[in-house]
Amino acid sequence: MKKIFLFSGACLLLLIVVVFGLNSSLSAWVSFADEPELTDVNTNYEVEVEVYPDTKTGTGTMTIHTKNDTGQVQDRIFFQVLANKFLDSDTLEGDEWKRMLGPYYESGGLEFEGIQVDGKDSEYTITDTMLEIPLDQWDVGEVINVSMDFTFKVPYNDGLFSYNNNSIYFASWLPTRAVYNENGWYMNEFPPIGDPSYNDMADYSVTVTIPKDHHLASTGQETAEPKVSKDKKTYSIHAEKVREFAMSVLDETFKVHSEKVDGITLRTWYTPKSKFQYSSFHLTAKNAIQYFNESFGEYPYKEFEIVPGARSFLGMEYPGFTLVHERLYNHYPDQLLKTIAHEVAHQWWYGAVGNHTIDDPWLDESLTSYSTLQFLSEYYPNHANDELKKYEEKTDNLDELKKNGQSITSSTTEYSNSKEYVDLVYAVGPQMFYKLEEEIGVEKMNEALAHYYRANKDQFAEKEDLIEAFKMTIGPEAEEYFNEWLNNRPVTLAEVR
Repeated sequence: MKKIFLFSGACLLLLIVVVFGLNSSLSAWVSFADEPELTDVNTNYEVEVEVYPDTKTGTGTMTIHTKNDTGQVQDRIFFQVLANKFLDSDTLEGDEWKRMLGPYYESGGLEFEGIQVDGKDSEYTITDTMLEIPLDQWDVGEVINVSMDFTFKVPYNDGLFSYNNNSIYFASWLPTRAVYNENGWYMNEFPPIGDPSYNDMADYSVTVTIPKDHHLASTGQETAEPKVSKDKKTYSIHAEKVREFAMSVLDETFKVHSEKVDGITLRTWYTPKSKFQYSSFHLTAKNAIQYFNESFGEYPYKEFEIVPGARSFLGMEYPGFTLVHERLYNHYPDQLLKTIAHEVAHQWWYGAVGNHTIDDPWLDESLTSYSTLQFLSEYYPNHANDELKKYEEKTDNLDELKKNGQSITSSTTEYSNSKEYVDLVYAVGPQMFYKLEEEIGVEKMNEALAHYYRANKDQFAEKEDLIEAFKMTIGPEAEEYFNEWLNNRPVTLAEVR
């Protein structure tokens, strides 16, 4: 009996080892199989957040699957944490920061509770808006998994990560992998002029839990109906090939008007203050989507949402989502029609065709302003005429504008104030395109822009890519035309032929 018992015990032990090993292998295989494929993007973000509107705080976790596509073995990785520019708002000095902060402000940002790389606790360093994580060796083509646990406090200011009486808006807030370009990792310091968002395309799977009586507007699409519990509800959202994830948490006063436009879900959010104005925004967005679809190519997302928000910008673009100035939204709808059209055009120029928004802001902003002018000429000619007068006035004043050394191609960090930036990038820049249109016509302009869109969709474009599209359409003289304008020397196409 003793031998039989020992034999049985040995068999049991062997069975346990085999089963345990099989289960471990199976778990590892399942874990590997569940990891997202990184074929069209270098990073996938899995995000879970809960927002507490009463205290303007929340908690979050992120699992970031990211592939080394830098072409170099790396011993560290960097993430942008732009939300942390406002951790101590008292340190933000200068007129431009004062404009963004507004007369009353409160600090806020993200606080990390732990970071792991491939399941192991990792050291990390945060310097201003950049998070640095050391790595043993990150080989080319290798995928690593970075996990982050954090809490956040929403700052109060006139910027894009803030709140008002009825909503909290989250833009440029989640940590995102820094862009690796020809100069290495880009250290984004968040300049106060222009758009600070410079991101690779990525995929996002996001769950957001908010109070049951609140609403959510965001980048991406809901994958199912919100899960409702006693006093909360949780949204599940997926977004493919987007440059960032933005959202707004809206209180019970908000309502939404939704409509299908060319197969795209268009949503316009409004409150009782804007119930008589929102329809004009909605119609403008609807017409703009249809116009740009026909002019440049297919709208890159499946949804577009319009939400009132920031107070220091007329509007700001995000993938499938825009925040527009809340006061104008509620009281001055005519002034925002061109802003809505502008933000829709950005879905083509910034959203789909990317560029370095800090070093080359003209490449999306000037082109978007010109695209908006095209649309206004078709639907709101009086507004188009107003824009053209402004463009002509600023271009006639170019000698004065360039005294400080700036040109259309200056980076946002080179401007001493927003007025210089706006005058050159939003007036002289679009005038460059409009003057070319006068010579070759809208049809040829859009032939070139449609080629530019097809050739550079989901990538970062540069000046040379835009010029190449026009060279293919109108001839080699397009290169000299653009280079003259971009160096503060307006010319006609006839003069360079």
